[in-house]
Amino acid sequence: MGTREPLAAAALLLFALAAWPQADTGGVGSNPQGPSTAPAPARGGPAQGGPASPWLWRAATGGQIRSRPAVGPDGTVYALSEDSYLYAWTAGGSLRWRHDLGWIPWDCLAVSDDGSVYAGLKNGDFLAVNPNGGRLWTVRLDGPPAGDPAVAADGTVLVGTSTGTLLALSHLGQREWKVTLPGAVTAQPAVDGDGTIYLGAADRRLYSITPWGEFSWSLPLPGTPVAPVIAADGSVLVGTDTGQVLDVTPAGDVRWKAAVGAAVTGVAASAGQVVTGAADGRLACYSLSGKELWTATGKPPSSGPLLSGLLVLVAAQDGSVQRFDSASGTPVEARPGAPGSPVMAPDGSFLVGGRDWVVYALRAVLSQDPGREGAGHAAAPWPQAGHDALHSGRSPVRAPSGAGSLLQENPDFLYLQGLLDTPGRDGVQLVLSELQNRVATDTLGKSRWYAARMLEYIVGLGLVTQVRQNQKLVNDFPDLRAQAAGLLARVGSASSRFALLRAAASERDGVALAAEVQAVGAISSDGDGASLRAIVRAFTSRSSVAPDARLAAAVVDAVGRIAAYEGGISDRSAVDALISISTGPYDSSTQGAAMSILQGDLKAYILNREE
Repeated sequence: MGTREPLAAAALLLFALAAWPQADTGGVGSNPQGPSTAPAPARGGPAQGGPASPWLWRAATGGQIRSRPAVGPDGTVYALSEDSYLYAWTAGGSLRWRHDLGWIPWDCLAVSDDGSVYAGLKNGDFLAVNPNGGRLWTVRLDGPPAGDPAVAADGTVLVGTSTGTLLALSHLGQREWKVTLPGAVTAQPAVDGDGTIYLGAADRRLYSITPWGEFSWSLPLPGTPVAPVIAADGSVLVGTDTGQVLDVTPAGDVRWKAAVGAAVTGVAASAGQVVTGAADGRLACYSLSGKELWTATGKPPSSGPLLSGLLVLVAAQDGSVQRFDSASGTPVEARPGAPGSPVMAPDGSFLVGGRDWVVYALRAVLSQDPGREGAGHAAAPWPQAGHDALHSGRSPVRAPSGAGSLLQENPDFLYLQGLLDTPGRDGVQLVLSELQNRVATDTLGKSRWYAARMLEYIVGLGLVTQVRQNQKLVNDFPDLRAQAAGLLARVGSASSRFALLRAAASERDGVALAAEVQAVGAISSDGDGASLRAIVRAFTSRSSVAPDARLAAAVVDAVGRIAAYEGGISDRSAVDALISISTGPYDSSTQGAAMSILQGDLKAYILNREE
């Protein structure tokens, strides 16, 4: 047997790498800081509903669940419990893991597209946990979080606080920018398709903020606002505690308003209607032009309404789930449940966390007409609080005007763009020199957002973006691509990896390819596995020609960082690449680092690399 065979066998044993740090997958309710038992179900697993039961499953925790559950991209259900744990269940209700938060959570939970979970605690800590239950990072806020965070399309995490701060964090926990409002943030922000951020504050204003953290406008309101939502036409809808709902254009003008009659608990919007809920149980449905379509009265709600095409659903304070026909407001059905805050999963199922310590999964939302079962479930543009099951606070709707036009009024952006427009490589060099200086002196500030976009463009020059003169490629600058990739490793967002992956797929220069691979690893986020696959392709395609020590070191570094972020390696080809490097003609440092990752010692690996 050759050297490779025993190493391959050992790698198979190490294939499912442990999360860093380990998540607690023990029994429910064992936290010594809180109750040690829960009413239901049994500790062995979820309690499944019978044929006549409306519940698909129920799962107990060791404390009350005040915030809404969240559903990850793979169907994993998450909930925060006052026993100081974050819980994760499979879509069928089996406990996957629980993570010790170290303190009692606040009503603050969201999941990103890559499966990272973000949660806020009552002591002001805000933290990220990977899909396998390992802690990624913790940041201390200047006060308790004000509702769920919102996750922008580029992975930026936006969290407001009771002290009036809106903080923007990268997916790696780096502070990007913050703004301070005159009053406390009152609820989760909403993020439009062009990146514009809307949020309400206790000074009775609705604020519009650019993706790079500059104030755009503010609008006085007749009361303290609840969380804003975005309608199909890009307008912003916001309710107040004095019983009004307002439709506001992306430019900040009120298009229409209506009186609901009691404090608004929430707003939901489908393609052609807006439904508002009030604290006294009243519901009102409007067209996008403000025409009242119907009103209905139900029980006092525990949260805002959810809208699923054919049905409006409301969780009541007495624990029932109320269902209304979305076309007429006619009550359809009420089912017993538990009081709490609900969320609708993409498949139409309905999840609610209860004050009785239990998470309930309700059967898929169906119409009364058997021929239309499952029809009409609409996830766009804003069917529920937090927009979606991830609580991302992000709408795919692109506003008619907003961040794009404001960027053209930003002097710093125009300055950098002017440098970039200088013909030939000189302009690119000037921009890279300017951004390199800002990174080195930690003065990038709010220019980080558009600086990353410029770097994403530069890293594709001559590859994705080609300019030819007389059949000759004239913008192929591999040394500048390598420099841009190195800067993206420092300031790039989660979405920056797509630009790097496109560049790496076409890269012809070995130095630039190593820089691009290393930058992909620095960004770390790889929920879809595309980064690992691209890294392995880059390594195998070049190592088949001749060993490349620089690329091998970059591959090890990138795979190690991704493994630490994701909580392990699930790609067999990446394991094979590490085995090849650990036994190949490379220096002992690179070989040893590859073996450390294979052995699952991710914490030691990352600490050593940082030093």
